[in-house]
Amino acid sequence: MKKIIKIIFPSILMILLIYLWKDGKDILNGIYIAFPFMYVILGFIYSDFKKELLFSLILLSVSFLIPINLYFNMGTCIDLIIIYNILSCICYLIKKKVRNKTSKK
Repeated sequence: MKKIIKIIFPSILMILLIYLWKDGKDILNGIYIAFPFMYVILGFIYSDFKKELLFSLILLSVSFLIPINLYFNMGTCIDLIIIYNILSCICYLIKKKVRNKTSKK
């Protein structure tokens, strides 16, 4: 149950933030500042669990795409999703590499 909540929580948080920022002005700050930060944090949190990272990234991407397209008619934000997922994977790999170096000492 704890793993399920850990996987679903970022998606729920993103939907909540999109709903709160549907005025239109704050959503640009969210798209370019808050949401990438969420992906970076996600990459660091799941540094031990590949499956949980994958499921969480899929849920987070879907929870980003659907509300953005429904509320704001911004078209597809696929390029942003690809960049954010790459950013999250880079953070995952950095954290994993740092953890492996510290465990070898």
